[in-house]
Amino acid sequence: MTAENKALHYLTIHEAHKLIQSGALSPVELTRAIVERIDAVDGQLHAFVNLMADTALEEARIAEAEILRGNYRGPMHGIPVAVKDQLDVKEAPAEIRGLDASAAKQVGDATAVNKLREGGAILLGKLAMSSMPSEPPQPRNPWDLKRITGGSSTGAGAAVSAGLCMGALGEDTAGSIRNPASLCGIVGFKATYGRVSRHGLAPLGWSLDHCGPMTRVVEDAVHMLQAIAGYDPKDPTSINVPVPEYGNALREDVRGMVIGVPRDFIALCREKTSPEILQLVDEAIGELESFGARIQNVSLPTLKYATQANAVIYYNEHYAGHREEAKTAIKTGATARRARIYFGVLTGSADYLHAQRIRSQLKRECAEVFQKVDVLALPCQTSTAPKFEEVDALDTLRKHLAPEYHAPFNLAGLAAISIPCGFSRANLPVALQLVGKPFDELTVLRAAYTYQQHARWYEKRPPI
Repeated sequence: MTAENKALHYLTIHEAHKLIQSGALSPVELTRAIVERIDAVDGQLHAFVNLMADTALEEARIAEAEILRGNYRGPMHGIPVAVKDQLDVKEAPAEIRGLDASAAKQVGDATAVNKLREGGAILLGKLAMSSMPSEPPQPRNPWDLKRITGGSSTGAGAAVSAGLCMGALGEDTAGSIRNPASLCGIVGFKATYGRVSRHGLAPLGWSLDHCGPMTRVVEDAVHMLQAIAGYDPKDPTSINVPVPEYGNALREDVRGMVIGVPRDFIALCREKTSPEILQLVDEAIGELESFGARIQNVSLPTLKYATQANAVIYYNEHYAGHREEAKTAIKTGATARRARIYFGVLTGSADYLHAQRIRSQLKRECAEVFQKVDVLALPCQTSTAPKFEEVDALDTLRKHLAPEYHAPFNLAGLAAISIPCGFSRANLPVALQLVGKPFDELTVLRAAYTYQQHARWYEKRPPI
């Protein structure tokens, strides 16, 4: 493959880094092409809230000069990426922090952002999120501009899917990486809680927040995760365990792998899950079995309480972290933010402690199940992307009050990935979710990569 026979903005990170390393592609040429793509379509998508095109091009020139001198840092060198606004960037703190101009100048890069920069990545700018204090235009889904992208990494889902960046850093408290990834037809991965530093990530729910990559293919998630994973003394929740070579996951082999399917939990969610999604996910699980995996039904009884427990912890921690501005936010903040604060006010310490007991029980059940299986497989969404008029202001709150597929794995802190597994009759993306045991991201990524390489859904492009 050469740079000429494929639109540059739709190159994967994996493809681009090989071209850059060989000298067949210039970081400046690549960055310029993606900035042009942003100029051409982001007026329709509204993915970026802060486009840093001039500094990105300067960073690309620096990267190109380094590479020409033989100082190639690795797969992220010269790769244009963007980050969810929840992550601090030097002199551009997360808007949710509400800092004044003077305080903003003192802010440095979040650790995950800094690690990407150290790997030579080029920062294009910051992406919209549904929890911002202001209410900018909501990002549009590249597969159908009348539809939402999912939240709260709203801009990241749109930007990666439509080729406005080669990868993005998202954040996941109750599904906010995996939900937009599933609705936009891309890969979204949250590693085990404590694997990626949250220093410089404005907290939504401090014991649930995960920072992670959103990319077009599994290989790209591997490259980004390798760059950002690792212990960080600046983050008190960071866990000092060895970081594996994630590239070892890039082999098409699930022979002997045992995949657990929580059929009773899927049945509990069946009433609100589209039959199309259930069918496509079952077909994907069947394909993994045909590749040599063994499928085993498993039961995790506490899953049925996990979404509500996650919500209670989430909103209490959000309110506790934002009490000073809560009165103002309730009056003038964005709808999603007001909902979170109200829920935090309306629940209290007894609810929080009960939710933590549910969390402990779920972790025990997961530990027992993972003695028998290597990964879990289940849907990653209840529906395809709805139209804007089909979503009202309280949908975010309602979503967290009934069992669903994302939040339980924030509560348990497990590695989880969203991987495209087909399209609905309306040509909207559908995703499979794979979940792994603590700090065993390699197995999750290997299962996802094996499925991806056979199914090849990533070859489809949105119509924009």
